[in-house]
Amino acid sequence: MTTITEYRTPGTRLWWSNVREWCDCGYVLNRRRLSHKRNRDLETHGMCMPLDLIYRETDLEAVDLAIWFYRHGPIGIRRPQRGHRGDHPSTPIFQALMNRRAVLARSQDDIPEGDNWRAAHAR
Repeated sequence: MTTITEYRTPGTRLWWSNVREWCDCGYVLNRRRLSHKRNRDLETHGMCMPLDLIYRETDLEAVDLAIWFYRHGPIGIRRPQRGHRGDHPSTPIFQALMNRRAVLARSQDDIPEGDNWRAAHAR
């Protein structure tokens, strides 16, 4: 039996259980009318992704989308400029996403069968 852990962005009614749903909630927040609360909710959402959620993720596209959010997404979620990232709460999240992306991409890169495959895997 698999248990699904649900997370909530503090101060909102948005719940998510994986990286793709976290990204969907980011889109929902970004579509809200401009206000101080919207900006605060975007910042909170960008800082509340648990690292264990990232390490359990198996969807490479979802990880790529989350990385896009941190690089080019709404201002509240986007990482700060260089020089201000060191102590920012999004830095370990972004690093974990990049590491998870590397692991997932490496697992999808299979050596195709052919002359090189026989040379490397011949017995």
